[in-house]
Amino acid sequence: MVLAILMAFTNSQSKAQSVSGQSNKQTAKNVNLAQTPPLGYNSFDSYGINIYEEVAMKEIDAFIEKFAPYGYEYFVIDNGWFASPKSTQFEGLLVPLEDKTDPGNVSVNEYGIPKPSAQYFPDGLKPMIDRLHAKGLKFGVHLMRGIPRVAVENSLPVKGTNYTAKDIYTTFEDCTWCKFMHGVDMSKPGAQEYYNSVFNQFAEWGIDFVKVDHVTHFPAEIEAYVKAIAQCGRPMILSLSAGGTSNVKYVETYKKANMVRTTPDIWDEQIAIERTFASMRKWQGLEQPGFWPDLDMIPFGELCILRRTEVQKNTSNKSAEEFMGKMHHWCKFSEAQKETFITQRAISASPIMIGGSMITMDDHSYKLLTSAEMLACVKNGVHGKLMHEEKDIELWSAPIANTDRQGFQEFAYKEGWAAFFNRSDKEQTIELKGKFLNFMRSGNYNLRDIWGSQSVSNYSKGDKLSLKIEGSGVVFLKYAVAQ
Repeated sequence: MVLAILMAFTNSQSKAQSVSGQSNKQTAKNVNLAQTPPLGYNSFDSYGINIYEEVAMKEIDAFIEKFAPYGYEYFVIDNGWFASPKSTQFEGLLVPLEDKTDPGNVSVNEYGIPKPSAQYFPDGLKPMIDRLHAKGLKFGVHLMRGIPRVAVENSLPVKGTNYTAKDIYTTFEDCTWCKFMHGVDMSKPGAQEYYNSVFNQFAEWGIDFVKVDHVTHFPAEIEAYVKAIAQCGRPMILSLSAGGTSNVKYVETYKKANMVRTTPDIWDEQIAIERTFASMRKWQGLEQPGFWPDLDMIPFGELCILRRTEVQKNTSNKSAEEFMGKMHHWCKFSEAQKETFITQRAISASPIMIGGSMITMDDHSYKLLTSAEMLACVKNGVHGKLMHEEKDIELWSAPIANTDRQGFQEFAYKEGWAAFFNRSDKEQTIELKGKFLNFMRSGNYNLRDIWGSQSVSNYSKGDKLSLKIEGSGVVFLKYAVAQ
């Protein structure tokens, strides 16, 4: 069954900024976005911070053809769309010469607002936005927290105020791994007006999704982004990152946004799967319509396409293994690991953001990413619960969303999804008995093995049944009362 493309929300194109810097436009805060976890693509895993217009348009075409029919909606350009690093042509690609971009090469307008790099996007963002909007799809960008350092160095004015970038910036806890920005001191006059001006510009461009990075431990600035969107006149998804600094004590602030990263950067390595399990334990039960814990992008397929050993050399303090792990390669996960990885996200109702190139996506990854049952589990919007763990096996269950009794989510239910994860690297066989049956009520059930061939019809709870689970693999079941 192919999932229908999500209905597009109304695009508001109005843009009018008052002299005082306050909005006189209709507020967008009452628009109900992300009522189910967003589905889309983010360019970071495949192109780092160096994607450019030519390849972006090709990825958009692949997105429209291959993934939009399954409900994928948001195409997001990650960090660096406003930067112009030293680059060279290599095998028909524009490849950066260095790992990091000089903050002085960040492009801004006369008000210190980031603008598209003339090197990467000579036609601006409009061709991409128009192409997506014409198909009822959405476009997003990444934004580092704060104000560009070049705006501060040049004392650029904050639009609609008498203040400048120097009046509002702070170096307190500046990001150490991306030096494009300084922070903004939200106690200073002109600070909120700066963020308003950025999102007013985004609204004028037609942006629908903004991922703000290095912000999860700055609740005051999160509030500023929320206010900036509310006044800009255009509905926008607000996604918060980075996950390594997310803290459940800020969850009420996070819930004013739509997504929050809950893991450190996730790549195609076993440690990423382990980090995901840790996040699932911490964030289970904190999801709600409009707000979703985010387990990061899906590093399937072709990755790090613009990072080439023939061009870039390891001049940092990274080990050879760490350096090569982020150079051009194909996903290193086994099929069993990929099935575990995507099932973790489905059973957690995490947003699904494709990371690898959609142009060259391999068949197995494509099958996983477009599985109707996997996507239905995501869209069900219930973060699974850890029902039982025994030795190296964990049972997680996400029932069909329900409040049948006492008005709360019931986890032993008549229909839903159950995932039996093998945390060891050896194949294991489990007997479906005792607490491994906690996900279902009494009665007869049809059990569909989503990734494998262990489906069972008319299974009576308590009957003898065993399941084989590959090392580092999963048995992902859709269960429903037998009619």
